[in-house]
Amino acid sequence: MADANISRNPDPGDQENTLHALLAAIDRETAQELALDAASLKERAARNIRKKKPYIAFALGHDEMALPIGSVQEIGYLPPVTPLPNIPPWIRGIVQIRGEILSVVDCCLLFGIKEVGHHLRPSYVLFAHQDLKLCLMVDRIAGVVNVDERHDPLLPFTSEYGEHLSGLAPFFKGVHVAGERTVHILDDQKMGSSPLIVQWQ
Repeated sequence: MADANISRNPDPGDQENTLHALLAAIDRETAQELALDAASLKERAARNIRKKKPYIAFALGHDEMALPIGSVQEIGYLPPVTPLPNIPPWIRGIVQIRGEILSVVDCCLLFGIKEVGHHLRPSYVLFAHQDLKLCLMVDRIAGVVNVDERHDPLLPFTSEYGEHLSGLAPFFKGVHVAGERTVHILDDQKMGSSPLIVQWQ
């Protein structure tokens, strides 16, 4: 009779052990699923990042331009420029940046863009393409623009964006519009191979 009572009334300690084992099994299964979900989210985020191409944006007058980040070696405030004789007016002179002597190209003068004139100090974009390296003088650096050209293709440049940009239009890859922001994306290949620019590097 005593044995029958024991079988009908299991040891509470055994019940507790069984419950812990069940909870541990659930935790293991849940942890595996969460790990798979996290890995999936990371992979999806990485794919989204890879789809977006980063550009360095900068202002020329009232307009915003951008160059592929791979063609920009450095940005910053323009150091003192040493003028040189017998050069076009859009070549402001030369500067020394990290031990290199570079020509300074005034993009507004070169492409006929009206300067804003209220910036305290002009900035520069150190543009590099193959053997060409130039210091592009710009009004200010506007940051990084990430463009997903697959899902948000660039628009072709038209006169509605301004006749004053016609001198720079041959170098446009397209126009990126995000809300009220319009960024003219420059083609680094075309700029880097332009005879007009290359001869004055």
